[in-house]
This record gives sequence, C-alpha cells and structure tokens, in this order.
Amino acid sequence: MVYCRYMVLVLEAKFLEGVWWKYGLTLAIAKLGLWLALAYRWQPDLDWGLLLTQSSLVYTCFFTAAFLPFVAGRLQLRLLFWFGLVGFFLAEAAYLFLVLAKFGRVMNLLPFVAFMQLYVTCFGLGVVVELGRYAYNKLME
Repeated sequence: MVYCRYMVLVLEAKFLEGVWWKYGLTLAIAKLGLWLALAYRWQPDLDWGLLLTQSSLVYTCFFTAAFLPFVAGRLQLRLLFWFGLVGFFLAEAAYLFLVLAKFGRVMNLLPFVAFMQLYVTCFGLGVVVELGRYAYNKLME
C-alpha cells in the first residue's frame, strides 16, 4: 500500500474580494431610488430636474454613506465595515420613520440630518473600535 502525502496550502480569502464595489453600488442605487420615491410620494408635482440639481449635497451624502462601508471592508477593516453597514440601516430606518410620520413636512431637513447623525455616530464608533483594536494588537507585540 502506497501512501502519498500532499502539502495543502490553505489561503484565507480576503473579505469582500472580487466584485465588492457592486454591493456598494447596488445599495447606493437602492437608497437613491427610495429617496426619489419618497420625494415623489411627498410632493407628486415635483420637478425632477430641479430636485436633482438643487439636492446634489443630499444625494452625494447618501451615495457616500452607502458606499463607504464597502470600501472599509475591502481594506480588510471588518469591524468598521459592520459598524458602517449597521449604521446605514439604522439611519435609513430613522429617515423612513421621520418621512412617513410626516415630521419632515414641518422641518424639511430633519430626516436628512437624523440620517447623517446616526450614520456618522455608528461609523465613528467603528473607527474608534478599529483603532482601539489596532493599538491593542501593537501593544501585545
């Protein structure tokens, strides 16, 4: 009986390797589509050209907020990725609540400000945790 021993090299696959940008782009397009749908629901006689030209800061922030966690994940910052993604969905829930509960009619920027505050808080907490983990690993070396 002949036994053959093979050495097997096991490589850990990188987090979000390959077409990672498609996930971020899909989430960003979904967020922008939902934003446009809510704008149409809120004000059906809305001029789309005026909306897209005057709200460039709003949809740029939405696009960045949707895409940024995936950039962090591609840089192998898994905790920052999860904090950012959870922050995005919590912020989206707050945004939808404020729009559908009609708080946004009283103060137009309230849903946007709530979205950005929740997102930046969660993403910032992820940065603190990631830097703390990095400092801890350096101290342990």
